[in-house]
Amino acid sequence: MPMVAKAVEFDTLSGRRSWTVVGADGIPIDELEAYLGTIRSTGRATNTVKSYARHLSLFWRWLDAAKVDWEKLTFPQLTDFLHVYRRGVYPLERADGRERSQSSTKAVAAAVKEFIDFQRAEGRGPSQLILTRASRYSVRTSNAFLAHIEQRAPATRNRLVEGFKDAGRPPSTIDFESDFEKLLTACDTFRDRLLLSAMYDGGMRVGQALGLRHGDLLIPRKHVLVERRDNNLNGATSKTPDLLDLSMPRRFFDLYADYLLKELMPRRLDSDYLFININQEPLGIPCSYSNIYQQVVSIGARAGIPSLTPHVLRHTHATYLAKMGWTSAEIAARLGQRHAASADVYIHIAADDLDQKLAETSHLIWNGSEERPDAE
Repeated sequence: MPMVAKAVEFDTLSGRRSWTVVGADGIPIDELEAYLGTIRSTGRATNTVKSYARHLSLFWRWLDAAKVDWEKLTFPQLTDFLHVYRRGVYPLERADGRERSQSSTKAVAAAVKEFIDFQRAEGRGPSQLILTRASRYSVRTSNAFLAHIEQRAPATRNRLVEGFKDAGRPPSTIDFESDFEKLLTACDTFRDRLLLSAMYDGGMRVGQALGLRHGDLLIPRKHVLVERRDNNLNGATSKTPDLLDLSMPRRFFDLYADYLLKELMPRRLDSDYLFININQEPLGIPCSYSNIYQQVVSIGARAGIPSLTPHVLRHTHATYLAKMGWTSAEIAARLGQRHAASADVYIHIAADDLDQKLAETSHLIWNGSEERPDAE
């Protein structure tokens, strides 16, 4: 089919790389560029703008095929778009013919909702379309003692994702230290070992790790500063706008010493960036996201962990913190997330963990009682 809308990368006036959506004539589509330009100006990460541009280009493609005017959208039409996207059928086919994931579908729904909300705030778009509903748990109407203190503003939910429920499965993880040692053994370079440690021991996103400079490592304090920089040569960006000060284990700094003394110095590679090309041309430039992603997948395959991705290591870090009793707020702070609810996904404690906790604390609950679960 002819190209209706396509997400493309371009250079902004400030010299930064960013993304927009162009039509068949190669010119940015006004409605989409107005929204994407706004989120660029508010400091959203380049990868976020890229994702939203891709999501909205597919939305625009569906609008053209379905002959739907976006300013007159109805809720059933929007849900039809999401089901077409999820199933991967015309006009939103996938190259491999497979269905898209629930998480991908929810991400597209969020992008479309934000776009429509933005346009309606500007006085355009389907004014009668209702995209949110109040959460049934958002407001307490009880007349109980101190109920007036418990009252809080109603939270809202995106109606578009209500038909795409999460399966309730915990995030993908590795088997902590036993698997991590296998991964370190499967690495061909000290650079890759250090990178795996950044994500596993520090919970960093791959974009955060690839943006690190040597000066960000505070070796005497055993800390690493994760700073958001929008001008990285490799386009890597931290989604966290604030400076993140991470305490790191000694293993990370031991791996850094190996990397510095056994790979960078012998090769006479001098760069401010921490993770650079050491075996492939052009040597010495910052590693790209795509190359590192494939490298991590390859390391996992060699270690017998075929499902490994950079984000699995971050998930493992956060899940371990949850198993050690960290709260959602504490985990969110460690990961650089603004809202504690963002870390709730990691509070998935296995049944045997719960049984162990009950065994350890049952004397506090059933003290002196013969009805304790462990009393036989």
